Amino acid sequence: MKTIVSCHLFLLCLFLPEFGSNQFVLVTGNIINEKTGNALENVNILESNSGIGTITNMNGFFSLMLNKGNAELLVSHAGFKDFSKKLMLKADTALTVSLVPLVSPKSKTKETDHQKTAANIEKGKN
Repeated sequence: MKTIVSCHLFLLCLFLPEFGSNQFVLVTGNIINEKTGNALENVNILESNSGIGTITNMNGFFSLMLNKGNAELLVSHAGFKDFSKKLMLKADTALTVSLVPLVSPKSKTKETDHQKTAANIEKGKN
């Protein structure tokens, strides 16, 4: 009887790590500014199916432990265009995401107003 229990316990210990390690994958990555190439800090990363999320550190790095299978990553940061990517997670995955900066209409208007003012000043001098 002790031999059977010992054998079962040995087999359980032998296969238990296999069951646990095959359920999750590690998704890591870096988020950078597409125009400058600089790392972006405090970027939101959300896996929409599970609701698991995180933010990037000061070097633009993030990591998420997710279930294997279908995943949809949503990446967002103020002043940048949102990014989404559907993935089929089978193993650990590393990503690099380049976020595109948004150009606000107000900044364009201010530049054109400034240019118009400069042009009016030039006209007045002539």
